[in-house]
Amino acid sequence: MKQGLALHTTSGELGVAIINNQGEYRFNSWDLGRDLANNLHEKLIEFLPPLLWQDLEFIAIAKGPGSFTSTRIGVVTAKTLAQQLNIPIFGISTLESLAWYYGKKEINNPILAVEMKANNEEVFGAIYQFSVSMNELSNIIPDQLLKLEEWENLVIEYKSKFDNNFKLINTPEKLAFTTETLLEIVLFRIKNGEDLNLNNWQILIPFY
Repeated sequence: MKQGLALHTTSGELGVAIINNQGEYRFNSWDLGRDLANNLHEKLIEFLPPLLWQDLEFIAIAKGPGSFTSTRIGVVTAKTLAQQLNIPIFGISTLESLAWYYGKKEINNPILAVEMKANNEEVFGAIYQFSVSMNELSNIIPDQLLKLEEWENLVIEYKSKFDNNFKLINTPEKLAFTTETLLEIVLFRIKNGEDLNLNNWQILIPFY
């Protein structure tokens, strides 16, 4: 089992999770708000032991959408660590992590429409399907910024198609609770042979 670190900062709340080589997860969160930049490094140093920095084999980061400032702080920190440690970094969509988190709780193979308000006239939205038997998330409509009316029409269309198997997820204010999910998604990708060279700190771009 690969050992990795996950960071989630897209809502101003800091979430940190670790998986060790025994497959054991650890997680904690702090509602830091505007103090995120000043306290992030200190919280990482406190949380990491007994692992050492050189024990880490990958980093997962929630790349957005989310708050511009807090998302940027998290992505820059994660990219710096990945560069210094010379390990892969996986940028995971905030919407994807929510779909994975809630999809695991369903009995059937749910269609999950995840929305995050951008402003009064636009939303970030994506639609996924979670396979319960395969423990796998498939992207039907990728993350994108949509006019509110466009998104509402998509929701109506998919709800009419899938009825009781359709679930609309409104992004909550705090998101650190999905930090462990970032690790689960990365481990799934690695297991399925994703090229680690594609997950380089130089090419990771946040999604605001």
